[in-house]
Amino acid sequence: MSVPQPPAPVAGLVLAAGAGRRLGQPKADLLFRGRRLIEAATELLFAGGCLEVVAVLRAGQSPPEGVTAVINADPDRGMGSSLALGLASVQAEACVIVLVDQVGIQPAEIAAAIERYRAGAQIVVARRAARRSHPVLVSRRWYADFSAAAVGDQGGRAFIDGHSDRVQFLDLPDEIADIDTPADLDALG
Repeated sequence: MSVPQPPAPVAGLVLAAGAGRRLGQPKADLLFRGRRLIEAATELLFAGGCLEVVAVLRAGQSPPEGVTAVINADPDRGMGSSLALGLASVQAEACVIVLVDQVGIQPAEIAAAIERYRAGAQIVVARRAARRSHPVLVSRRWYADFSAAAVGDQGGRAFIDGHSDRVQFLDLPDEIADIDTPADLDALG
């Protein structure tokens, strides 16, 4: 008789090293509804079922307690550089990726992506109102290819386009907001 194995742990990865030029400040430390965006994003990943969380930050920023920080020494190379650095530091068999400035992602959405992975999916991408979004889950098998395709601010877009036959979409009804400008922040209140 075989002993059931516990499910493989899944990590969370928050990309948070951007300069926030249109906003006028880096986003990770931006206060939104009483918390830094980096705190909200990492709490989201833990609440959704990630057992460890890695945050890619700019020099001088600090992660919340219990979160592993990876410093992007040259964040102006774009989101792709943060994605590659973050995935290189993740030890888990799969990783759920979110952007620090996308508020509105729910823990149940993180959990649904993890559930799809545990059911056999290798790549899970949220789709909101027929548009790709976050969270994105990638299994370890694809970390190197996902990182290699991440150039500039495109992140994983090229990889997902090139592997659409392997992607399982997680269709979600509601769009989420990005905080890119002071007007976006004001609109979200």
